[in-house]
Amino acid sequence: MKKFLITKDYRGYREKTDDTKLGPGYLIKGSQNMRSNDGERIAIRGGYSLDGASATGSDAIESSYEWLTSRGVEIPLRSFGDEIQFRYGGTWIELEDGFTTVDFNFADYYDTTEKQSLLLMVNGEDKIWHWTGGITTFASATANTITKEGTTSWAEEGFATAGTRRVIIGGTAYTYTGGESTTTLTGVSADASGETVGSVVHQQMRSDLTTPATGVTNDIIEVLDNQVWVGSLTARQIYVSVQNDYTDYTFSTPRVVGEGALLSLDGCPTGFVVQEDSIYISAAKDQWYQSTFVLSADLTAQSLQIKRLKTTSQEAAISQGAIAKIKNNVVFINNEPTLDTLGRIENIDTTQTKPISDAVKSLFERLDFDNVHVKYYKNEIFIALPDESLVLEYNLEKGYWEAPHTLPIRRLAIIGGELYGHSNAIDETYKLFDGTNDNEGPINAIAKFSYMNFGPRAWEKSFDEWYTEGLIGNNSKINLTMNYEWKGSGGIQEFEIDGNDTDILFTPVSDASLGKTSLGQEPMGSTIQETEDLVKFRQINTTIKQDFFEVQPVYSSNGIDYQFEILAFGPNALLTKAQSINIKK
Repeated sequence: MKKFLITKDYRGYREKTDDTKLGPGYLIKGSQNMRSNDGERIAIRGGYSLDGASATGSDAIESSYEWLTSRGVEIPLRSFGDEIQFRYGGTWIELEDGFTTVDFNFADYYDTTEKQSLLLMVNGEDKIWHWTGGITTFASATANTITKEGTTSWAEEGFATAGTRRVIIGGTAYTYTGGESTTTLTGVSADASGETVGSVVHQQMRSDLTTPATGVTNDIIEVLDNQVWVGSLTARQIYVSVQNDYTDYTFSTPRVVGEGALLSLDGCPTGFVVQEDSIYISAAKDQWYQSTFVLSADLTAQSLQIKRLKTTSQEAAISQGAIAKIKNNVVFINNEPTLDTLGRIENIDTTQTKPISDAVKSLFERLDFDNVHVKYYKNEIFIALPDESLVLEYNLEKGYWEAPHTLPIRRLAIIGGELYGHSNAIDETYKLFDGTNDNEGPINAIAKFSYMNFGPRAWEKSFDEWYTEGLIGNNSKINLTMNYEWKGSGGIQEFEIDGNDTDILFTPVSDASLGKTSLGQEPMGSTIQETEDLVKFRQINTTIKQDFFEVQPVYSSNGIDYQFEILAFGPNALLTKAQSINIKK
């Protein structure tokens, strides 16, 4: 029996250490669209499928947000061109258009007057937009009324009950003055009876509210304890609202509990994030701040202070989109760039930063992080790099990076508990890791493993058989490329693993002999073949012995609906009797 030196443990993707020093089981530069699964196998990633209608223009999705309202309704939003849309019933519908810029940032705020949450939005203008999230469908209308479908009231569906308020049906705005507690709005400004039954009706956005400061652009926004924090990317002041009134930013001296505040930084802010009972502020290129509320001894006054954290050069987050929450920590892309966490380290009370991208340092240094978006999802950190059409993935549970994914994504979203991506080129949204093709196109999957030397680096080896074990779809073909020596300088050999080759497949069967199962439950005969998407395979490729110092296996495929997973591989390698005379000088 020949002894095969088998690699069966996958250790993640690396792009820093020399490819010949990593040891077996690592993927290296050149790998793409491969990720580990729960079976501890390295597999082609799932594909992506279009969500909603195809693109109508050529504008990338610039911002997005998934809003869980106080009514328990999830409303995803996206913006592009000059408009912002919301998702309802699986369709993306225009909320408002005509904006000069749609690079929005969002925050959830509770309106104590309306008794419901509001979505606050800033987009670099000197105002704060807000939306109640009211959405329903049209039933009928008269000259001055609009009736909704269903038995819930307009207010129960999130429509506003105070101020100048309008609903939009089919692009037309209708002002109303009452009837929110019923199914019929009253005091409607125009006759909506020509609208189609079943059409979507939504509350119009408003911006008829006081901004923190005249002439100051509002770029980033956050809410803590129902106080709104607003910052400009070009000013060093942070405005904090009165509790429960985001239109009021006044405060006394000394400051009373719940009043507004004005904070000054040493640099312009780049992002906010809530952590524990504080707002953390990233500013300039290097700075992080932590907010602290301090009560006076008599509990009548309260100071709001910011403490600058100890950070090193280039350690600030590069943008609001580069910041995300992961359980008890914050994760962000800094200006080096690296991926860092911000939080408390065990037995250390002071907030600390800790890098987690060192294993892919070379990858981070060569990529463009403009408009980056970071998202935490199911114990994984995903990083969308729109200028590269790449999505990076860090597996928190296993503590390693996956190979980069070639995906045309600018923004990441979690909708209905599933991961989605908004396009970096057109107004489309996709469900990610869904199906076995990329929107009906092929997935170009490459698993390029680290070099293997099977013993002393200075001794030559050889083999004449290479073993591969895994799972494959019967419509799929895997290309196995063997690079002898550095980048194939000693020769390249190619083999094919065919998912339709019954000689290498181990298809599961069930025993259906008479007496083993009840009549009528299984077809007559001794066995039946079970239908599975993937089937176990084992293949040994034979080759002429060739002396080498190191060899690199590469498994790849590029077909529509191709699927494969690699479980184990390796050759029957032995040391040769060659003296390596050619490298002796």
